Amino acid sequence: MENQIRRRAYEMWEADGRPEGQDQQYWFKALAELAGAAAATIKPPRKRAPRAGKAA
Repeated sequence: MENQIRRRAYEMWEADGRPEGQDQQYWFKALAELAGAAAATIKPPRKRAPRAGKAA
């Protein structure tokens, strides 16, 4: 995961014209982007149907 963050941060940094002194900003932007993409792929658990004979 660290290598993915590093590559994405570098891509964003280059795209913005290589501004100096903002390495942490790009690291955290890349981390947030990749974490958001990973979270979007996780499916929520399915709800179970209530069992027959149980009072709700």
